[in-house]
Amino acid sequence: MLKHKIGVFILVIALSACSSKENKEELTDPNTIYKEAAAALNKDEYALAATKFEQLEREHPASDLAGQAHVNRAYAKYMEGKFDDAVMIIDDFIKQYPAHNVTPYMYYLKGLCYYDQILDAARDQELSNKTIKTFNDLINRFPHSKYARDAQLKIDYATNMLAAKNMDTGRFYLKRGDLIAALGRFRTVVDQYQTTIFITEALYRMVEIYYSLGDIEQAKNYAAVLGYNYPESHWYDDAYAILSQNTSGATRE
Repeated sequence: MLKHKIGVFILVIALSACSSKENKEELTDPNTIYKEAAAALNKDEYALAATKFEQLEREHPASDLAGQAHVNRAYAKYMEGKFDDAVMIIDDFIKQYPAHNVTPYMYYLKGLCYYDQILDAARDQELSNKTIKTFNDLINRFPHSKYARDAQLKIDYATNMLAAKNMDTGRFYLKRGDLIAALGRFRTVVDQYQTTIFITEALYRMVEIYYSLGDIEQAKNYAAVLGYNYPESHWYDDAYAILSQNTSGATRE
């Protein structure tokens, strides 16, 4: 899956030429380790980069580069596709530095770890829920962050995926004749996902089901909601056609 190559905060460190003896002594120097890790990251050698950044953190926890290595290690794990590892690293950073100027980036990266795994509506949507929660945390804590706008777009996408899952399941129950179970799924979309692209069909399906159950008044109520909010939708035309079969009829807005 294509990863988002977002800006990672790599420092370019220039090291002067040294003698062979000095080079040997620099093998555990934090600047040297960081330079090697950054070089590996720039060459898309993510596993090696993560290992090097971890070495720096482990051997030089008090170094000025340790915090930056922590951030870059999370990014390397993300780019490697080791999303669970990346999330663990990110959570550790957020716990240690809840108000750091890099923390919004880390929330965003965590959200991407979930977002990039959302595949299709047929899959379990736990990842969509985690995507929404993480990006909402980012927006609520850092509303003016440069990542907030894109986070909202990804929340919208994940929300549509959750609605799509309920719609798919509702259609399955409807096809099987289990009207009550189907109704529950479509009601979830109407109640919880009103801003998604599935709201018009969900309202129509509720009209259809209530009509089939003989609850004409409820069918008319949902048809009225559909007609008031989406008068140009073909789903409203279909709902009106269903209610027109009843002797009491339906009043088109």
